[in-house]
Formats: sequence, C-alpha cells, structure tokens
Amino acid sequence: MPDIQVTRIDPDDEEAVAAVLAMDRLVWADDLRTPRERALRDTPSRAAWLATIDGEHAGVAGSWDIEVSVPAKGGAALRPAEGLTWVGVHPDHRRRGVLRALMLEHLRWTREDQGRALAALNASEASIYGRFGYGVASTELMTTFPGGTTFTAPESVEELAAATTTRMTTAGPEHAERLHALVRESGRTAVGTVVRTVEDYARVLTDIPETRGNREPFRLLWATRDGRDVGCAWFHRTPKWKRGAADGRLEVITAVDTDAGAQLAIARRLTSFDLMAHVDHWVAPDDRLVLWQGTQRPIGKGITDDLWARVVDLPQAVAERGHAADVDVTVRVHDETLSANAGTWRWVARDGVGELDRHDGEADLELDVAELGAVWLGGQTLGARARAGFVTEHRPGAVAALDAALRTPAGPVATLGF
Repeated sequence: MPDIQVTRIDPDDEEAVAAVLAMDRLVWADDLRTPRERALRDTPSRAAWLATIDGEHAGVAGSWDIEVSVPAKGGAALRPAEGLTWVGVHPDHRRRGVLRALMLEHLRWTREDQGRALAALNASEASIYGRFGYGVASTELMTTFPGGTTFTAPESVEELAAATTTRMTTAGPEHAERLHALVRESGRTAVGTVVRTVEDYARVLTDIPETRGNREPFRLLWATRDGRDVGCAWFHRTPKWKRGAADGRLEVITAVDTDAGAQLAIARRLTSFDLMAHVDHWVAPDDRLVLWQGTQRPIGKGITDDLWARVVDLPQAVAERGHAADVDVTVRVHDETLSANAGTWRWVARDGVGELDRHDGEADLELDVAELGAVWLGGQTLGARARAGFVTEHRPGAVAALDAALRTPAGPVATLGF
C-alpha cells in the first residue's frame, strides 16, 4: 500500500482551502456554475482533510458541526455530533486505501479531539459506509402530493391548524438565527432532527442565481401561533405548462414543526399554490402527512436511506441516549475501526438511563457496531436486524430485552441533508 498522509487543513490557509474545493469539484464532476468566491465560502474549512500520496492530492473529507436529536425520556434530546461530508477520492488514486485513511482520521478526530459520541452522514453510495461502522438510522419516502390534496386530520389537530398563521418570505441569510432556533425546538421532540449552526444556515440560505436554472429563489413558509414560530417549510417552485395547463412543481427542501397543527397548516398552504400541480416532499414513512392520507399507495415513490449514524464512543453514546425499558444484558461488540468500542460490555438501563461497563464473562448477544448505528434513532429494530442474521443471540430473550429498551414511539423524522 502507498504511504498516505492525511492532514487537517488550516482554515486560514487559502491555498489549502482552494485545494479542498478543487478536489471536491473534480470528484463530483461539478459544473462550475457556482462562482468560485461563493464556492470557497461553502468549503468546510472548520474541519477538512487532504489526503496525499507522494505529495499529490489524492482525497478529501470534511465535517460539519451539527446536533442530532436522539431518543430521550419523554421525547428527544439534542446531542453534539460530527457531520461527515465532502468525502471523495481522486479518480487516479481509487482503491489504494485513501478512503479508509480519511474515514479513520475523521472517526479518531471525532472521538479524541471533539469528545463526541456520534457521527452522521448522508451517503451518496449506499455500499461504502457500512464497513466503517455506519448504519442506516433513518429512511425517507419520496412523496408527490397533487395540488389541492385533502389532508384529513383529527379534530384536535384541526383546531391547532386553524389557530396557526402562515406567511411566505424569500430565503436569505437574515433568517438563519430564526430557522436555527426553530429547528432546535423541533429537535427536542422529533428524533432524527439534524441541527446545523447559525453560520451554516446563513450560508445555505444565500441565493446563488447562477445555479437556479429556471426555478425561482428559495422561499420560506413560516407558521406562527400566539406570537411564536411553530413551523417552517423551505421550498422553491418551478413553473411548467403542459398542453395549455399549469403543470408546475413545488419542491420542499425540508420542513420542521413543533406540533401536528403547524404541519397541517403548512401542508395545506404548500398544496394550494397557484400554477403548482405537484408538490414533491421527502417525508418519513410514518410521517403525519402519510397517516393523514390513510395509505402510502397514491403518493409514495419508494423509500431511500436518509441519515446514517455511527456510534463513535459507545459508553458515552449509551449514557446520552434514553431507554424505553429497563434492561440488563451483556453484549459483545465488534468494531474493526475503533478498538475502544470493541469487546464485551454489560449494558444496564434503569428508569430510562443507560450505562455500560466492561464485562469479563460470556455475552448474551453479539453484533457489529454498525448494527447499533442502524437502531440508534429508532429507524430500525434490533429484532428485525437479528432476524436477518446481523445480530447473534447466545441467551434466549436477550435480543428482545435490548430491542425493547431501544424502541421509540415513532420513527425518526426526515431531515435536511448535508
């Protein structure tokens, strides 16, 4: 194997930041429509790494400072995490260990330098990240709601929606703090929510006319009640005519809310815009919008992975996550990347609080650390993973016991990608 050097760049080193951008654009076959000055501002210089082989740039990775809402007693709790991004290997240096070197350094940095128990990512290719301990923690259903869709909700939800006011504005960096505050509030009740920093929201809310094509600038639809924000949808519209009739599409980038009434009010506005015949919206498979339809059949266009999670510091992660039932099991964890997670642990939870201690005896069950990532947000169940052969049970009932402790009342929500 070649000698691969992975170096974290200095954010003040303009040449290094430019090298990260150049590598990313090459790997992703970027069309270069985004002005270079703006593209440089989008580069994750807070934490970005360059991999080199014999002094030649061979790969790149970055990390966003994020929070992820995990299950907690009474709902959800925000925990700091690292959002892996901008991962790419130069076409001339594929299959030489560059990706592995970048992944190992990111995980080491997340655990040792940042002291964070969880890493997350959105995967461009589903076959890559499982071997580094990531599991599919949440999924999305691609839905298309026709204009004028009827959402049938219970009376209590209707009352909240009737008390909610919605107003539209053009997206821009001046809305970053307001959006950040709302997403954080939503994340305290909705598991799987990803919260970006105020600076990141300001960056992604900034309009780039060169990349819009024939669509309008991004819009924000705010929902308020009793003088406070209770929801927001980030979207854009693309006009189109078909055989003399309006056939435009409205695409929802993301939507957040603090309760069902806010979501209902927003959904009704999004499906009532003039000239928009279709509303495309990625939602969780058990999202309220799906349940208010009664069936997924007319709206679902397939499920795909959303957030991938990686448990980086297992004892800390267990302590930071709520448990739905008491449990006392011994678990053998395999982790080829982070040896500190590997081995046999006694996993105990009482009154919603869990803890791990090293254990010298036999294990009740064993699994790879990626299986924990898959079930960490409640998007998959340990029982289903065991039935598929990914979890081995040595003591009857052990899987069911830990599965019950890790269960959540509802699955994780669909969230903004990074």
